[in-house]
Amino acid sequence: MALRRSMPERGGRRVALTRSAGVPDKNIRREPKKAPVSSEIGKRFAAVMPGVSGIRNFFSTTLIIAMVVFFVGAVCVGLVYTYSRLVSGEYFALRTLEIQGNSRASSREILEIADLANGSNTLALSISTVEESLSRHPWVEEVSVKRVLPGTLIIGVREKTPAFWVLTGGILHYADARGVLIAPVVPGRFESLPMLEVESGAEDMAAVLPALVKSLQASRLPLNMGNISVVRLSSARAVELYVDDAHLKISIGLEGWTSNLRRLGRTLADLERRSELKDVREIRAQGVNVWVERRTGFTSVRHGPVREGRWERLA
Repeated sequence: MALRRSMPERGGRRVALTRSAGVPDKNIRREPKKAPVSSEIGKRFAAVMPGVSGIRNFFSTTLIIAMVVFFVGAVCVGLVYTYSRLVSGEYFALRTLEIQGNSRASSREILEIADLANGSNTLALSISTVEESLSRHPWVEEVSVKRVLPGTLIIGVREKTPAFWVLTGGILHYADARGVLIAPVVPGRFESLPMLEVESGAEDMAAVLPALVKSLQASRLPLNMGNISVVRLSSARAVELYVDDAHLKISIGLEGWTSNLRRLGRTLADLERRSELKDVREIRAQGVNVWVERRTGFTSVRHGPVREGRWERLA
């Protein structure tokens, strides 16, 4: 459908406007369509829903956490109750105590130091505390404690090995191979050992003692090394050994002592083979030579023919 409309003439001419059917007129004002009521409610509900969903998630998470905390707490309480029942019961009471490797440290001393008594609960015992307490005993070098349930405790002890006597402060002590004091010498636990003497300025020589003593014991010298009465660390940088039954003094130079010890062994073996060792008063193995002094006479020389009462260079 077409509309025709005449306009007044301008300048004597008439203008006609024509609008075809189906073409909207842009100059016509249209009213906005109103949304249905149900759509408006849906939009408002959708705007409110994120807040409601967050609150619901918050309460759900809080409930789960509370349940987990309650469960863990109940388990912990149950474990504590079970442990308290075990450590206070009679099933794990200490009934058997084995102490192995002790000779100088008496079993009674070990029990007192470890604070162990018959009937003590083995589960309640702190193994590390018992080991630390026993390691403070002067004779204990190493200690291990093993718990065998339900009621057995095994204590293994490795004691220090005394090598010397050392007189200090007027009291005679046992000392190890380095000369470190262990414990005083008591009548009930007496062991005869060489006396260790250290001259001023020779304190650093104690580090060589363990290896030197071990080499002497393994060298198979024709001497009763168990009869050494004194071991002296001399300020002249030598280790002096005094052998009681042979009335013999042996001096080993610290510098190159391993070579000195080998030459000393050959010299002693030669003297023993010739049955002359009993007539020797002193032997010095120092430098590259071994010097021997006979018992008779008082003159000492380093060279010349072998004669009684004189220093002889034998090696």
